[in-house]
Amino acid sequence: MVPKYDDDDRERPSWREIDRRKDRSRHVTPQTQRRRGRKAEAERIRQQALKAAESLFAGKRGRPEYQKALRTLEAQRGTPKFQSTTKKFLAEYGLPEEWSTLMLLLDYSDPKVVNEVLQSLAAQVKSRTRVEQQGLQGKLRALALTTQDLELKQTAEALIAEI
Repeated sequence: MVPKYDDDDRERPSWREIDRRKDRSRHVTPQTQRRRGRKAEAERIRQQALKAAESLFAGKRGRPEYQKALRTLEAQRGTPKFQSTTKKFLAEYGLPEEWSTLMLLLDYSDPKVVNEVLQSLAAQVKSRTRVEQQGLQGKLRALALTTQDLELKQTAEALIAEI
């Protein structure tokens, strides 16, 4: 004989009620949830304002046009248009501070600009990773072998010895 349990006599909740109970937390009131939403919104607005302020103080380099010009410069690398694109970029924005862009400018044909680029890279080389330093060494070796400018060749060789 099977014993009868009292559980069979109780009223069982519907699936809808079970789902509703899962969605409701006993530890958080709806008012607390609203406050969390307001805090998240306030933080998002604060982050946007911070980003806008940073781009304002960055000058031309903080604008989307600068990023677009950088992408164009990178896309033109190794093409006949690279020299003219680089000349236009340097006239508009001056010498960049980013390591990757400086490395890109080592392919430019003007020895004066390349010397300035080498000085900027030399100032940053100690704060770079070993892989980046090795990449620079390879670029400098190629530059020292291929350049016709004696001053540029000496600067490249001195920087190789320094690294």
